[in-house]
Amino acid sequence: MTRPDAGQNGFTLIETLVALAVLAVGAVTLLGGVERHAAATRGLSDRIVARWVAENALAATALGVPLRAEWTRAWGVDWAVRQTARPLPGSSLHAVTVNVADAADGPDASLVALTGYLALGGVSP
Repeated sequence: MTRPDAGQNGFTLIETLVALAVLAVGAVTLLGGVERHAAATRGLSDRIVARWVAENALAATALGVPLRAEWTRAWGVDWAVRQTARPLPGSSLHAVTVNVADAADGPDASLVALTGYLALGGVSP
């Protein structure tokens, strides 16, 4: 004797294709989120390294040591360093601002700006 529902076992081809389509949409959404997270992490690491380069440039200025070219290369990136100094009225301090960006981004780019107040006799920007 056969059971009346014997022909209804399993999934149909359409049901399987719909399930695969739903899984594909979920996978694409997840992949997009992972890509955005990786880009954000890369941007954060760039800013951290640029901050290190800016701190080194500010320390070199405070010590009166000229900034050497090899000090502006970190993690395989050549960093463009711009320094500006302006005297603070009524004091013997100078505000020294160091802007750091990836050299490939152009001369006006700035990823990190760091300002220090230094007691310097003759600061040249």
